[in-house]
Amino acid sequence: MSVLSNVLSNTVAAVRRLGPGNRVLFLATFILQGGSVVLPFLTAYLVNQDRYAIGTVGLIVACYSVGGLLADLCSGPLLRALTASTLMKAGLAGNAVMVMALPYVHAPVALAAVVLAWGFCYEVFMPASYGETVRLSPEGDLKIAFSFNRLAFNLGMGAGPVVGAFLFGRWPAVLFVVNALAAVAVGLCLASRWGSRALRQPTAGRDLPTPPETATPSGTATSSETAEETTAAPNPRHSGRRFWTLLLLSLPIHYAYGLPLIFLSVYIPHYLHLPTMWVGLVFAVNAGTVVLFEIPLNTMMRNVGSLPTLIIGYVLAAGGFALMGVAQTGPALVLTTLLWTAAEMMVFPGLIHYVSVLSPPAATSRNMGLYAAVMNVGLMAASQLALVVASYAGPSIPWYSAGAAIGVAAVVFHFLRRSDRRRHRESGGVVGEFVRG
Repeated sequence: MSVLSNVLSNTVAAVRRLGPGNRVLFLATFILQGGSVVLPFLTAYLVNQDRYAIGTVGLIVACYSVGGLLADLCSGPLLRALTASTLMKAGLAGNAVMVMALPYVHAPVALAAVVLAWGFCYEVFMPASYGETVRLSPEGDLKIAFSFNRLAFNLGMGAGPVVGAFLFGRWPAVLFVVNALAAVAVGLCLASRWGSRALRQPTAGRDLPTPPETATPSGTATSSETAEETTAAPNPRHSGRRFWTLLLLSLPIHYAYGLPLIFLSVYIPHYLHLPTMWVGLVFAVNAGTVVLFEIPLNTMMRNVGSLPTLIIGYVLAAGGFALMGVAQTGPALVLTTLLWTAAEMMVFPGLIHYVSVLSPPAATSRNMGLYAAVMNVGLMAASQLALVVASYAGPSIPWYSAGAAIGVAAVVFHFLRRSDRRRHRESGGVVGEFVRG
C-alpha cells in the first residue's frame, strides 16, 4: 500500500512540475481530439450521399492522410517562420473553415482538395504542440510530459467516436458543426489571456540543476536521465546519424500499432470467427490501461534512459504482436493486448523523448515534424498492406511480420546501446549498474 501511495504521490508531483503551459496543451489536445468527430464517419457520410463510386470515396479520404503527411514535412520550415502558438492557431482556423466547407463541396476533385487542406491544417497542430511540450517541460520530466500529452490525446480519441456515432445516426450534418466548433474552442483557449500567459512562460528546466541519483523501483541506481546519450552524441553529425537511425527503427512500431486500428475489426470476426464484442473489449482494455497507468509508469521510469526504455518496450511489443497471431480465443487476445499495451506506454513516450534528446534547439521543430511524418507513413502502410498480406499469406502473417520487424529493431537498439557504453567509457564517464542510454 505504501508503494502505491508513493507512486501516486510521485505522479501527482511530476504532473505539477510540468507547469501551466503543459496543462493548456493538455486541454487543447483533449478538446481537439474529442471534437474530431467527422473523420471516423467521413467514408460512411460520402457513401451515403450516393454521388461517388466506392473507389472515389477511398481516394478522397486518403487525401486526408496525404495532407497530414505534407503538414509534418512542412512543419519545420513553418516553425522557423512562425511561433508554435501562431502556427497552432492558424492550423485550427484552417481546420474549422475546411471542415465546414466539406458538406457544400460536391465535385470529386474539389472535395479531394478540401480534404487534403483539412488534413494539413489538422496535422500541423501536432508537431507545433510537441515542440512546445519540449520547450515548456523540465528536462528530467520530458517522458512524463509526453505521456501527459498522450493521455489528453487518448481521452479525446475515446470520446470523439462515441459522440460522433450518436450524432451520425441522427443528424449527420451536425458532425461538421461540432468538429468546427471544437477547433474554434481550442483556438480561443490558446488565444485567451490564460492560455497566452501560460504558453509564454520561460523555457522550463533547461537551466535547472540535474537531479541527483535516485533508485529505480527495481532498486538499481541510475543517474540523471541521459548521461550516456549526450556523451554518445557529442557532435551534430553523430546526433544527425542517430536521429535518422531512430526514425527508421520507429517505422515498424508505427506500422504495428496501426494494425489494431485497421485490421482488428476484420481479423476477429472474419478470420477467428469470434463475436465482435471482443473487438470492443480489446480496444477498451488497451485504452483503459493506457489512461490509468502510462503516467505512473513513466514517472517510475523517469531516470531510465531512452535506449533501455526502448529496448524493453520493443521486446514486449515484438512478443505481444507475434502472440496476436497465435491467440485464437477472446481471453487470449485480451491477455496479449496487455503485453503490447505495456510496450506502448514505454515506447511512444520513449521515442519522442529520444527525438528531443538528439535534437539541437534549432532542429527540434524539424525533427518533431519528421517524426510525426514517419508515424503517418507507418499508419498508412498498415492500412494499405494488412488486408492484402492477410488475403495472400494468411491472417496471422501481419501480426507475425510486425513482431519480427520490431524484434530486429530491438536488436539494433541493443547494439546502439553497447556502442554508447563504449563511447561513454572512452570519454572518461563512469557507467553504473544500470546504463541510461
